[in-house]
Amino acid sequence: MSNKSGCPPAFLFYLSQKHIIMFNLHKIHQISLHSRKLVLLSLIAVALIMDLAILDSNKRFTHDTSFYAPISYVPAKPWIKKAHEMLKGTPMEAMLPYISGREKNTAAFLISVAKKESNWGKRSPMLAGNTCYNYWGYRGHTGMETPSGYTCFSSPEEAISTVGDRFSDLINNGNFNTPSKMIVWKCGFDCSWDDPTAMKDWIHDVNHYYQKFYE
Repeated sequence: MSNKSGCPPAFLFYLSQKHIIMFNLHKIHQISLHSRKLVLLSLIAVALIMDLAILDSNKRFTHDTSFYAPISYVPAKPWIKKAHEMLKGTPMEAMLPYISGREKNTAAFLISVAKKESNWGKRSPMLAGNTCYNYWGYRGHTGMETPSGYTCFSSPEEAISTVGDRFSDLINNGNFNTPSKMIVWKCGFDCSWDDPTAMKDWIHDVNHYYQKFYE
C-alpha cells in the first residue's frame, strides 16, 4: 500500500486506531459498567502501544539519516586536515574520502608520491580522452591500460583501493617505510640502472610532502 503523505507507517496506523477509539467511545454507553472498564483499559493500552511505536518510528524515519548520507570524510585527525589543505582544488581532492580511511603512513605516500608523479592529478595518463585516475605512475595488469602501460582505474575509489594496498604492502611487509626506501616505486628493486641525480630529486620531493604528515 503506497503512502504519499510522507508520514511514517506507524503514525498512519496510529491515526486509524484513534478513529476506532473515538468510535468505540460513542458506543461504550450501550454496555455494562464492568464491560466499560475493560474496554477503556484495552483502549488505553492500545493508545500507549501506538504512542511508543510513534516514538520509535520518528527516531528511525526522521532523525537517523545515516542510511542515505553521502560518502564523506571527517577531518578529525590532524593528518586528515593537512591532507585536505594540500589537495583542495586539485583533481585528487575527490579521493580524500577514501584516503582518510587508510593508515597514516599509507596516506602519506599516496599523497606525497602523487605530488611528484602527477602534481596531484594535474598531469596524468588518459585513455580514449578519459582520465585513468592514476596519479602515481602505477603499472599493473587490470585489463585496462594505456598504450604506454599505465593502469587505468574506473573510479577514484578503485584507484585508492588498488594503489593504497600496494603502498601498504610495501610498507608493512617490505619495510619500505621512508621516502628513501620507497625509491623502489620509481626504479624497482634494482635501481642500478637509474640516474642517481633523478633518484635523489625524487626522494627529496616526496620527502618534502611526506614530512608534512609528521610535523
